[in-house]
Amino acid sequence: MERSHLYMPKLNYAQMGHVYVPYPANPVQSKPEQIEEMVSEQLHHLKMHYADEEQRYVDQMLFENPVVVERRAPLLTVKVEIPSSPSPDVNSGSGSGSGSSTDSKDAQRQRAESCRKSRYNNKIKKAKLRFRHKFVSGQLKKSSEMLDTMRDVIAQAERQLIERGLPPSALQQMRRTFGLGLAMQQ
Repeated sequence: MERSHLYMPKLNYAQMGHVYVPYPANPVQSKPEQIEEMVSEQLHHLKMHYADEEQRYVDQMLFENPVVVERRAPLLTVKVEIPSSPSPDVNSGSGSGSGSSTDSKDAQRQRAESCRKSRYNNKIKKAKLRFRHKFVSGQLKKSSEMLDTMRDVIAQAERQLIERGLPPSALQQMRRTFGLGLAMQQ
């Protein structure tokens, strides 16, 4: 058997970042109606794997680059207290004035804690978004490189077929059959 001299890069799903799930071992048993279902299942599996891989990447990047939220400097407030009259009648109240002061301090402390949590969560969201973008752009770059490699392999195969005497009309027919007419022009 004649051996082809095509440069065939090792294309496997591990390099492309996908997990291959094989179709049924005996394709003769699969009915044409099941093909769309099988393709749908395969796409769903690839999407789930991609989402898992993306989440692992984001988690790893957050672990390697932890989000640090610095505490804001406390505001120095000077309380100006108006001295009350020394008469015992004024201070003989039920003490609700001191209770409201601690209530307002508690409310202020809770608001401050809530703001800190909000700032921290916003920084985490921004970091996750930045890492997801980095992951997706890296995957897009890999896909682009793989597409260029496949175009080179197809062009090389076409050149060898023409060199072996395949008529250009047959080559055009093959391109139309496999939908390569537009793909090779891009």
